[in-house]
Amino acid sequence: PSGLEGAPPARQKQVREFQQRVEAGPIYKELLLRLGEPERCGAKLSGENIAVSYAFRNEAHLDASISPGIEYSEQHAQFRGLDGEKALALLKQSERDSFGQDGCGIDWNRPESESKKESSSSRAVVFRGSSCNCQARILYSGKSVVGLALRSSC
Repeated sequence: PSGLEGAPPARQKQVREFQQRVEAGPIYKELLLRLGEPERCGAKLSGENIAVSYAFRNEAHLDASISPGIEYSEQHAQFRGLDGEKALALLKQSERDSFGQDGCGIDWNRPESESKKESSSSRAVVFRGSSCNCQARILYSGKSVVGLALRSSC
């Protein structure tokens, strides 16, 4: 990815390892399947934080970040074409991929709905976990899924 110019080799290696984990994950693979190779990718380092971003055609993107010191991780994707069932399945796969077979304790049976103030037709369905402040979100515009997010902070 671009954005690593001048970074020490050890930090560049950490970014490449994180990038490989993201690219092996279910959300990236779904984007790749639906939209083909990313048009651009980039990375940003800030202290010990690492962020990678991928831009796909049709204005789709995936942003992922980690902050090892506070055990924070997040993946956020925006793209169209998923139904709610497939979106939920992808988030469940991502939880297992990120945290092992038992996941991070997300209660998939008790979603909460949050409306977005900027648009009455936008909302998020939020699933919360019992450990590590784990959370998954399905973002909707009207009845269409437009994004997914999985984050954790232990």
